[in-house]
Amino acid sequence: MTPYQSMNKILTTITLLCFSFAASEEASSRTLLDQLNWLTGQRQGSHDGGVLEPTWLPPRSGTIAALVRSTKASDTRSVEIIHVKEVNDSLELSLQIFNNSLEPENISATHSRIHTFELSEVGNRFLAFKGISDGSHRILSYERPEENVFFMRIATNDGEKIEIRLAPAE
Repeated sequence: MTPYQSMNKILTTITLLCFSFAASEEASSRTLLDQLNWLTGQRQGSHDGGVLEPTWLPPRSGTIAALVRSTKASDTRSVEIIHVKEVNDSLELSLQIFNNSLEPENISATHSRIHTFELSEVGNRFLAFKGISDGSHRILSYERPEENVFFMRIATNDGEKIEIRLAPAE
């Protein structure tokens, strides 16, 4: 074997090892979010005399996101953007609610416009967050016990408990 062939073999081996390491690093860094793929999909359900329609996008580039529309009769009450990302080997959920004119919902001067939650529990097709910003819900959880059944549960800032059952959108 010539010195050139030896050097090529060494470089090829190093390249393959580096690629394998990078691929395994990328896979391990996506593991936590990839486990949330069960959230993905468009659903709808009754809520507060109207319809709630969350649409979850699949995990990608270190985040999973959702758009939620709340309507009643011919009126869109609000639109909400949810953003989940990995922070310090855990998950953080942020959400912001907008009115029908896409102005940020301003509930009160003492509440944050962007509500922030930290992961409190994760299980098989179950995810719960604890509110950490001023005015956020105390608890926000998602569960998909069956393929066509999805629950969103909320413990509001005032302590009210709400359960919303969602089904695949038609």
